[in-house]
Amino acid sequence: MDTAGADERLNQIFEHHYNDVLAYCSRRIGRSDADDVVAEVFAVAWRRIDQIDSDTIRPWLFGTARWVLANRWRSLRRWDRLHRKMSALARTYADSPEVLIVRREEDREMLEALSRLKESDQEVLRLTAWEELTASEIAAVLNITVSAAEKRIQRALQRLTNVVESSPTTQLSLRAAEKKAES
Repeated sequence: MDTAGADERLNQIFEHHYNDVLAYCSRRIGRSDADDVVAEVFAVAWRRIDQIDSDTIRPWLFGTARWVLANRWRSLRRWDRLHRKMSALARTYADSPEVLIVRREEDREMLEALSRLKESDQEVLRLTAWEELTASEIAAVLNITVSAAEKRIQRALQRLTNVVESSPTTQLSLRAAEKKAES
């Protein structure tokens, strides 16, 4: 279908079904968030305009809305788990200001070291550390084998170790931490 025809078809679908899709989403997620979901539904409809059967437009839109809502709920659950985890960590690590300053400096140094790696190494390490994914989950994200994911993780960690060990500021922090541990 040409672009003008696709635009016209989407406009017709939107005019005829917007209110139904908005009502469907509002009943499930609330009116305040429904607009975002509906916008995403019609964005998907635009991308797949050639795949929408004229006889099943409304059910197709509802199915797409259901899929978008499911993704949103999954994201909200992940966000909620992360928030609870971070809150628990904050309570666990209620340290003195001095300790917090040292930790911030260590975090800054680690992020600096991470930024010196190739983007592919950074992503593997972020998936491992920040998202807490296993090698098999990383393999699925990157569309590679589990063995390849394990090798990438191992190599990225080795490269990060090399960067950290070669950094003069990190070395100073490591020596200061060792001295503090000895005393």
